[in-house]
Amino acid sequence: MPITPETIKARRSTRSYLPKPLAPAERDALTALVAAPGSAPFGTQARFALVGSEFAGATASKSGRIGTYGVIKNAPAYLVGCVRPGPLAFMDYGYLLEGMILRATDLGLGSCWLGGIFDRKSSGAALDLKADEVVPAITPIGYPAESSSIADRLIRFSARSSTRKPFGELFFDGSWDRPMDPADAFAPALEAVRLGPSASNKQPWRIVRIGDAAHLYLMEDAPYSRAIPGVLLQDLDAGIAMRHLELGAEALGIRGRWRRLDVDPIESKPPLRYMASFELIPA
Repeated sequence: MPITPETIKARRSTRSYLPKPLAPAERDALTALVAAPGSAPFGTQARFALVGSEFAGATASKSGRIGTYGVIKNAPAYLVGCVRPGPLAFMDYGYLLEGMILRATDLGLGSCWLGGIFDRKSSGAALDLKADEVVPAITPIGYPAESSSIADRLIRFSARSSTRKPFGELFFDGSWDRPMDPADAFAPALEAVRLGPSASNKQPWRIVRIGDAAHLYLMEDAPYSRAIPGVLLQDLDAGIAMRHLELGAEALGIRGRWRRLDVDPIESKPPLRYMASFELIPA
């Protein structure tokens, strides 16, 4: 069953969960998902596991717990993953984990991207982490609580989690001085990107359409993006944007493929950093 823009609209960052285990149907669906997360655009191989107390002895750490320093309440399980760092690895990881999060949303489950505030040691133990692998980000998985905790509300308020930058600040037609018209036929695909989650809700994605290609950039906050040793946090955001743009285009009946060009197609300057290009495939 394909992921639709309605799923993207329905996804919310959930930090408070009902204190109950996953039902067998949801647990089995997620177990199948971590076993076969799909292909990443640039071929990076990532490993994932479903971690929770009910999985101890199989995929969980010895305690069956992932520490989140009080940010996450009552989550019965976590999706954790690892990857070998590389030039495109974190984009691929973001693409894959966001696909799993959207599938979980379709199952009626809550989730929340965690790139910094979690116990990487426990997550690594759950994956039997190799010396050359890192855990870029994880997500809790469970049934959303009816009301959020005070900590949850404070985090959402400080990050302005429910707000999004205006369409014209993110998407451009031909050059940086020409904002994309929200009435453009391709705009719904870009709107799927605008609705995506990002670290601290910085919304760093920028897209310029030129001809039959949409070029993805980051408006990068370099110190922030490199705050976690060995991880590029905002490259994960780029991977999320890639997944959302692809799904938004598919909903319009548009097929495309991701490529990394050898040079920035419009020679942008920092803090803009070229990431990848979505090239439309003729019908």
